[in-house]
Amino acid sequence: MNAGSIKASQVHEPGNTVGHPTARSVYGALAEHQLKEVWHARNLIGTLQEWSNRFIVEFKLDIAEVVLCVDDLPISTFGHFRAGHNGFGLKGEIALNARHLSGPSGQWQVLGALLKHLLHGWQQAHGTPAKRGHHNRELRDKAASIGLLLDEKGLLGFAAESPFKDLLRRHDIAVPGEEVPIPERRPRGESKQKKWTCGCTNIRCAIPDLHAQCLKCAQVFRRAN
Repeated sequence: MNAGSIKASQVHEPGNTVGHPTARSVYGALAEHQLKEVWHARNLIGTLQEWSNRFIVEFKLDIAEVVLCVDDLPISTFGHFRAGHNGFGLKGEIALNARHLSGPSGQWQVLGALLKHLLHGWQQAHGTPAKRGHHNRELRDKAASIGLLLDEKGLLGFAAESPFKDLLRRHDIAVPGEEVPIPERRPRGESKQKKWTCGCTNIRCAIPDLHAQCLKCAQVFRRAN
């Protein structure tokens, strides 16, 4: 992992599991299994469990039904929260994108995504979740009180100063001092990729000044109308 990726702690000793469930809880048993099993994400999942516990306690989320996993998800997302039960009958599934955990994304952004999904777990346990994955006012207000900026579709920004950033700084994690606004959503149907043609083949490319020649017809690709 490079310097910008989420830092992995040493493997934790079983006992302090996500959400502090009882030893007989399937959630606790799964968390212990993730730490004892020899697999590629053991240290990483231990760090995520540690931060999940920390967020739950620090921000008084009071949730015990949390399942953390690492998976290959579309590059456009840091992770997702599965409402209700997953295929194993477990609630509170949070999947973090392995592409970002081992990539150039800042550690603070990954932890912000983890906290955002924990807030979904808080709302599932104590509030009124919106339908169809929308982020309603209740959830957005809760996020704002911690320093996470959300729109109705769940795009994430960060306040300039906040309890979230203060907590990360106390644990020596660098965070930007300025506000990180909610990213603009590209209008549906608008793409940076444009159509190019040589006469026998059509391609799409985001490069504005493509210089390429078709090996089949030997014609140069030109922008299609």
